Amino acid sequence: MPRKPGPGLCVHCVRKVAERNWDHVFPQSWYPDTTPDNLEKWKIPSCKKCNGEYGRLEEELGTLLSACIDPTKAQASGIWEKTLRSLDPSQGKDEKDKRIRAKRKERLLSQILEGDQIPSEGVYPGLGERWGRPRREQHALLVPAKYLERIAEKVVRGLAYIQDGQLLGEDVEIEHLVVAEEEAERIEAVLAEYGSTLHRGPGVEVHRAVTPDDGVSSFSKITIWGQFVMYVSVIKHPSN
Repeated sequence: MPRKPGPGLCVHCVRKVAERNWDHVFPQSWYPDTTPDNLEKWKIPSCKKCNGEYGRLEEELGTLLSACIDPTKAQASGIWEKTLRSLDPSQGKDEKDKRIRAKRKERLLSQILEGDQIPSEGVYPGLGERWGRPRREQHALLVPAKYLERIAEKVVRGLAYIQDGQLLGEDVEIEHLVVAEEEAERIEAVLAEYGSTLHRGPGVEVHRAVTPDDGVSSFSKITIWGQFVMYVSVIKHPSN
């Protein structure tokens, strides 16, 4: 990790602060075991407040999402095993850490829905039942929409900074779009024609197209672990 970036603007909140840290666009724990050791992971300068808030959110969201994917896929290699270790009190380095892991495990288990408890609507595209099990044998977790919105915003802010040298301020609107698989063809066609593909190992892929009109508005398809897909739009409001 390079030395701290020093004072300046935080990519997340776009506020000038006296001290910044490096923040990974994708959490380090979200990279699968199949990620090359020499891969340079995307990092952006962040204030301590935003860095801490995202760290807590990513820990919770990573646990929930890792329990909803197919762990046998190469793009997700080792992800579920990392989650299991984080929930195992016997892996704690001291008594405090053991208690934290035990509470984390208890919280996850309390969130599991079974059979008829599972809502018939609101299933995130691509993360529904994929093994053909009858309803009574299925399990599900509720993932807060605000978690997905915030991680989507983090990724597009990070890539705008890394790829274009842009800080997205109050004059842009960032929206996480939940797109059903059968409705995604038109979006895929636009991204294929006008966008570019960015990879960070087998577990992270981003298709991104930036409009030439203002160089800021964009559309992105973010694929994590080859299974979890987010579509995100960035719209720059015209100046008055």
